[in-house]
Amino acid sequence: MLALGFTLSKAFISIGFIGLCFVGLLQINTIEIKKIQWVGFLLPLSFLISAFSIINTEHYPDAFNKLVLKLPLLFFPLLIIAFSKLNEKTRLMCVLVFLYAMYLPAVVSVYNYAINKTLFDALILESKPLPIEFGYGIYHIQFSVLLAISVVLGTYYLLSFRKNVLHYVLLFLTISNAIMIHVLSARTGLLSMYLGLAVVFVLFIKDFPLKTKVAGIVMAFLLPVLFVFSSSSLRNRMQNTLKDLEVTTQQKDPNDHSFAMRIAAWQNAVDVIKKHPLLGVGIGDVEHELKNNFASFNPIIIEKNRKNPHNQFLETMVESGILNGVLLLFFAIYIMFYKKKKEGLLLLSALAVVLFSASFFESILERQATVVAFSLVLAFAWQIQNKEKNI
Repeated sequence: MLALGFTLSKAFISIGFIGLCFVGLLQINTIEIKKIQWVGFLLPLSFLISAFSIINTEHYPDAFNKLVLKLPLLFFPLLIIAFSKLNEKTRLMCVLVFLYAMYLPAVVSVYNYAINKTLFDALILESKPLPIEFGYGIYHIQFSVLLAISVVLGTYYLLSFRKNVLHYVLLFLTISNAIMIHVLSARTGLLSMYLGLAVVFVLFIKDFPLKTKVAGIVMAFLLPVLFVFSSSSLRNRMQNTLKDLEVTTQQKDPNDHSFAMRIAAWQNAVDVIKKHPLLGVGIGDVEHELKNNFASFNPIIIEKNRKNPHNQFLETMVESGILNGVLLLFFAIYIMFYKKKKEGLLLLSALAVVLFSASFFESILERQATVVAFSLVLAFAWQIQNKEKNI
């Protein structure tokens, strides 16, 4: 229910998440809390700092809604506990359900693109996203990050666990999702997927025979080229990206140019942070303050394009101060690089790279599906290791 809720129903996400937290609460006496190493409590600390910023806010309904949205961060340790008792077969089934939950909207969306190809190819050249069909209308960047997670998860399981009939299903879903993320061509998802796969590849390659290493390196270079030549939507997205970069580097009017507007939003966020470095503007006032600041800081951006920064670290600093943004960044760096050689931590490192590279181009902790996925997949990966070796 929880995995399908990512693309079918926000209510499914909420019900499933509450149920999983309840499982963790029931098992809290079966695991030593000290084995959830201190870094596991940084996310609850980040939530509490965000909650404290409510004293600085004027829009209390917005503040309350955002705090409810961020509750997965507060309950992160419970999620770790809930996943601690899963055996290998159950973990594989969880992965399969998640991949299938991503596959369904992806295949429907790709079909929708195929039957409207001329129209959507033109829209891509104008910095417009391909719509994600099926379910409650998930945001395209949000979905691309979830799809990237599914590809990295599937690749890890294909390489690391013993083969059985379920692995053929896993192989089909992983390859299908990898193909479809290129057709849907959201740049944030593609970038985070390739970075996550690079971690998996680099840390697995030492165990491969020489011929496999050479073949893997060749495929790593050829596959992206193959996808570019076979996907017109991806080629159009690359063309649009080059145009965006030209607008940015030559300081032309950034309006209606996706990346150029994002740069402007980052600069605007930094200006707000400079004015409110310690406590931020308050969790309920982020959108209002950023839009108001645009009027004086960069009035060339028309009102409809005055967006939030699409960068989780900057948005957190705007919301609740520099300390909270640095806290999240430290959490990211720590779990990406902490004792990589230790058995079982490869998946945690790879998924951390996916999520935190995406965080530089999307505020993934400000939307329900990605904040839940962020907490779930990191807690899940936390337990893909020898039970005697908790980080």
